[in-house]
Amino acid sequence: MFTPGSKLFLGLTGFSIAVCVIYVALVDNSVGGAVALLSIAAATALLAGLSLFNRDGEVAVGAADAPASAEQLTASLWPLIATVGFVGVVAGLITHPIVFFLGLIALLAAGVEWLIQSWSEGASSDKVYNASLRGRMLHPIEFPVLALVGLGIVILSFSRVMLAVSRDAGAIIFIIAGAVVLFVGSIFALKPNLKKTLVVGICVVSAVGVAASGIAAATNGKRTDLVVANEEDHFSHKECGEEVDEHFDHLSEGTISLRSNPVATVELRDGKLTARELGLDKVTQTITFPRSNSATIIFRNKDNEEARLTAFLGTKAVQDGVVEEVLDCTQMIGKDHEQALTFKIAKPSMASDKPYTLTVPGLEGQSIEIMVP
Repeated sequence: MFTPGSKLFLGLTGFSIAVCVIYVALVDNSVGGAVALLSIAAATALLAGLSLFNRDGEVAVGAADAPASAEQLTASLWPLIATVGFVGVVAGLITHPIVFFLGLIALLAAGVEWLIQSWSEGASSDKVYNASLRGRMLHPIEFPVLALVGLGIVILSFSRVMLAVSRDAGAIIFIIAGAVVLFVGSIFALKPNLKKTLVVGICVVSAVGVAASGIAAATNGKRTDLVVANEEDHFSHKECGEEVDEHFDHLSEGTISLRSNPVATVELRDGKLTARELGLDKVTQTITFPRSNSATIIFRNKDNEEARLTAFLGTKAVQDGVVEEVLDCTQMIGKDHEQALTFKIAKPSMASDKPYTLTVPGLEGQSIEIMVP
């Protein structure tokens, strides 16, 4: 009743189930291992069923469906790819979701390819016709997908290289790579009779070189300034002190393109900070700001020294017993430069322990009070 192959797979199934039971009984937090073992048991049980169904591929002597002249079917890598995809699905359940999804994609793609290849090989006795039949069905899908994957590999590899080398070296590498692509493409266009094997060889060597460069660059890691930027997280917060910040104040803007409906214009002149509200011509030390709506204040520096405008917007609790100030600010700007500061205040002034203010760090005794109704 049972074939030798089915006996082997059934034995592996029973062994996997037994090991799973012992593993769950002896190990705490054993969900991941149990899933892996049960997946192996399911896979071997499926193989046992398939082995029983086709009787290990045995055909009785003299059977009409196994003539001696039968041609051997085309060898296929899809079963191997499907196995790798299945392993990826199982591993992804206990490691990382991206591994699961990549394994699932490989498993589904291999299943479709394997199914259509098996169907096309039995369509007729003409191998050329069978291959063309498969091509008509799968090439419209395969070629765009392969092109997309290849383009993704090139882009990812170049990005790893650009992150690993200095900015000057990156520009040089791009120039050289573009020149090489243009030169090789010109040769292909001017010499259309080149051997196909030569063209394919050049393309394959180029693709492998780009991928190898990306892998080497990724292994080497990012350049030093990017590593420091990631560790210190320069760009996630503003530096609102009186000192020029290397990153936040880098290439600060000195002009404003959009000036529609600012709440007020704040000006620093001769060490004094003054404000003019929209529609009012008089100088004031108090401005009215809308509550729970984003609004803009224009800061104009008329002093010789660089300065920034800092808005104190109250306090917030970051954890139990720890409160920090909420600040927003412009970049450091020079004389006759201006910048816009846009922010939102959710609470009225009476709900804050300290008044909302606009100040210039390092300039004592000068502030503009913000009144929020």
